[in-house]
Amino acid sequence: MSLKLYIPGLKRRVYRALPVLAGLLTMLLCCLLGGMLYSGGRFWAGCEAVYEDTLRLHIRAASDSESDQARKLLVRDALVEETAALTETAGSKPAAEKILRDSLPALRQLAIKTLEASGSYDPVSVSLAPAWFNTRRYDTSAGTLTLPAGRYDALVVTIGEGEGHNWWCVLYPSLCLPAASEGAVALYSEAEQAVVEEGYDLKFWVVEAFMRVAAWLSGEEMAAR
Repeated sequence: MSLKLYIPGLKRRVYRALPVLAGLLTMLLCCLLGGMLYSGGRFWAGCEAVYEDTLRLHIRAASDSESDQARKLLVRDALVEETAALTETAGSKPAAEKILRDSLPALRQLAIKTLEASGSYDPVSVSLAPAWFNTRRYDTSAGTLTLPAGRYDALVVTIGEGEGHNWWCVLYPSLCLPAASEGAVALYSEAEQAVVEEGYDLKFWVVEAFMRVAAWLSGEEMAAR
């Protein structure tokens, strides 16, 4: 024996409520989509500001041989220490760029001498130029910072043919040396801090996918370790 609950006019009430429910669902979806677009727009604007106010270091090894990779790290150590000292008092990215631009010949000679001391006479080029980078996380004294993938201005150091795995870091704000990273995030604006301190999530993945396509269309390669 089964019991059936009968409510007079139930079907009619349900049919009448359907347009209201559909309207509420549409409004909810619109609010969610609007929130995502607003959040995504703010994140993208923050990424563009980070690109504008960040200066990277990009060292390209001559090859992937064990000796060339070891020499790349020797050049890295010498240049990281020297550039940190040079830009220690720089209060902005343009100031850091000017200091490094004026020091390009000296930085090249430092790299050459470092290579020669290790028995290598590969040519070296040092320049300030735009370069593509993928998403990168940095562990600092202030916590983990995430820099979005994109095209940054960089101090580019190419050893020999520059066909080996690369090494890179951030010259301004200084994240190359742990001791110098304290307070680095404070040099970013509030919008930029919201990006680099957010932690890796879907938005970073979307930005990197877009930037990889942009790099490919421009005929350039994204830096890879």
